[in-house]
Amino acid sequence: MPNPDGSSRYAPDAATLRRHLLPLLAARGPSGYEDEPVRAWVELAGEFADVHVDPLGSGHAVVNPGGNPRITLIGHIDEIGLSVSHIDDAGRLWAVSIGCWDAAILYGQHVVVLAENGRVPGVIGTAPPHLNDGDSAPKMADLWIDIGATSRADAHSVVTVGDPVVFGAPPVDLRNGRIAAPALDNRLGALAVLEAARAAAAAAGTAEISAVASVREETSYHGAMGAVYATEPNFALAIDTTFASDIPEDGIERKTGDHRLGSGPAIGRGAVTDEPMARTLRTLATELGIPYTIEAYGDESGSDADAMAAVAAGIRCGVINIPIRHMHSSGEVADLADLASTIDLAAAFCLAGGTR
Repeated sequence: MPNPDGSSRYAPDAATLRRHLLPLLAARGPSGYEDEPVRAWVELAGEFADVHVDPLGSGHAVVNPGGNPRITLIGHIDEIGLSVSHIDDAGRLWAVSIGCWDAAILYGQHVVVLAENGRVPGVIGTAPPHLNDGDSAPKMADLWIDIGATSRADAHSVVTVGDPVVFGAPPVDLRNGRIAAPALDNRLGALAVLEAARAAAAAAGTAEISAVASVREETSYHGAMGAVYATEPNFALAIDTTFASDIPEDGIERKTGDHRLGSGPAIGRGAVTDEPMARTLRTLATELGIPYTIEAYGDESGSDADAMAAVAAGIRCGVINIPIRHMHSSGEVADLADLASTIDLAAAFCLAGGTR
């Protein structure tokens, strides 16, 4: 750990991290509907930074405006979801995907429709296995949302076509400082960029730090693209999540690398990332005793960096990812120690003034 007593160098203690994370998890919003989580993020960031929301809806927190160099930290705040596409005569809701879904995990899930006049609870239904001729792998088109409505008019009284839908599971504390919740991808990254900027503000560094809770990463990267156009950084660092390798799947390390819960941030290297930035991140982690792994990319990182690097005249981009289990499900699992280590590394990069 960064300090001899095992405490974090820049991140808040675990209890404070959890207290800051919970409002971001309680505020729900898939791509295109992020108003609620952005408001929660901006409220936290307003404790130490100048804040605003840009035209696309991303939250910005600026520390030491006018400083040099300019460093932008991006953590997307949207989550995967569904969008109500049809309400049938029986009052069942049919939906299309927002982001990357595996329909097999949806059956029986508790969900929440984020309707214009408030949240409407429901469950995902399909024909039970007794009636599906042995085919137990439903497709998205086979699934509907049951809100208990008795008719189209009854459902229409509370839900409108186009309303977004998200998982309804609450956060659950697990053993050993771990937490399970929907939307850890990527409320974790959104909190990490905020807390790294908070640490930079407290340390009175020389760089201008723009922390951004970006929108629409799961669908288009538009939020991050707009943010780096606006902030014109010398360096941009995307903080996201990656696949934890400590699950019982043969050969997962060969597919994704070895990134177990508790192993710290995964520093990205590949065609999109800036190699001097990756080298600096590795050096800082080693010097400060921050645990880390290396995540190798081929053509793309699967993060906002893929779009940011090609904006305007080109942006030098790095990526650090927090390992989570069960990505894009109602029970994503993360270790808060990995979140703290990620904040430590991002803050150290900011206070070092970017690449050495």
